[in-house]
Amino acid sequence: MQTYRVASFFDEGHQRFETDFINLEVLADDKHIKVGETYRDGEYQFRLKQINGLFTQKLPEIYKQEEWTDQLRHSELRYTKLENYYWPGNLSHVYNHRHKIEFLQKIQANKFANQIIWNDRAVDMRRVTNNLLKESKSFFRRSEHSFDDYMLKNEIEKRGGKLIPGIEKILNYRDIALLPNIVGIVKLQNYLLKQTDGFGMYRDYISTLRELKLPLNKSNVLPKNLREFHDKAVEELNATKREIVRTEFEERAQEMKQLETTIGPYSFIIPKTADDLVHEGNALHHCVGGIRYINEHADKKTTIVFVRPKETPDKPKYTVEVKHGRIIQIQGMYNQAQIPDELSAAVDQWIEKANRLKVAN
Repeated sequence: MQTYRVASFFDEGHQRFETDFINLEVLADDKHIKVGETYRDGEYQFRLKQINGLFTQKLPEIYKQEEWTDQLRHSELRYTKLENYYWPGNLSHVYNHRHKIEFLQKIQANKFANQIIWNDRAVDMRRVTNNLLKESKSFFRRSEHSFDDYMLKNEIEKRGGKLIPGIEKILNYRDIALLPNIVGIVKLQNYLLKQTDGFGMYRDYISTLRELKLPLNKSNVLPKNLREFHDKAVEELNATKREIVRTEFEERAQEMKQLETTIGPYSFIIPKTADDLVHEGNALHHCVGGIRYINEHADKKTTIVFVRPKETPDKPKYTVEVKHGRIIQIQGMYNQAQIPDELSAAVDQWIEKANRLKVAN
């Protein structure tokens, strides 16, 4: 393969072209020889010149694209079937794996062959050995099975079952480790094939049961109404999390009780519940009421404080975030309110007190 740089110039209304030979690649005798231009004109070295840059990209071009694969008839790739729209820049990959591709094409396992040809990231070529291809010949012959399908079959067989046709459209081989082993893998496959809500809902349902630390049994791992059981489990988990957060907020409010104070014209108020943050966020139209701030305040990863005029302490005005003893942000309405100097000064005094008492993170 030869790569050239072609430049077009106009001199006094006449167009002329200049070509420079950049790279040469030779694929032969199981070797990939690379020769590339150096940054000195007329000099070459045994490595390719970079053809992709920040502002430029030079790609191998095919002038007779509908016929270019015919040029492979007298090469070691003559038995490998490639489409004319295949990009020749990847030929080295095809050359390295040509025997495996030819084997798969010969048994009409075209989907798997094309995965290798197109360097599909789903295919781990370290696993695609000659022994694997021979052992799985009957599985791939005259089929549209992919590499993932083969791996799925193997994982199911490790669980003492067999692959049920159609399950490969629902499961990936990596999903098998997530499935409960309280019931047989064949029964589980048949159950999943009957579901209309998709495997994602089932995976979330099982994950939720595990997070709730509920024992898995034959009745709850194969519910008759998956959506109903899923929604109930999620609601129970959310209620559990809300209770945990409620307790954590109460503990933080008690710890920071000394920091509820008035400095100048401002009252500093510690949130008592997660709903306090939600109300603050809704009133000021910013994101402090989101799950991130709720969880981080409850977990002491950050500290949220409300700052309001002392005459109207129940009306949201400014929100302060403190982390590691430093002010991270002071926000008002829509995150756009002007921050008065006297407010900044009051917050600085509050931070000094918080750091002295060591009760804010």
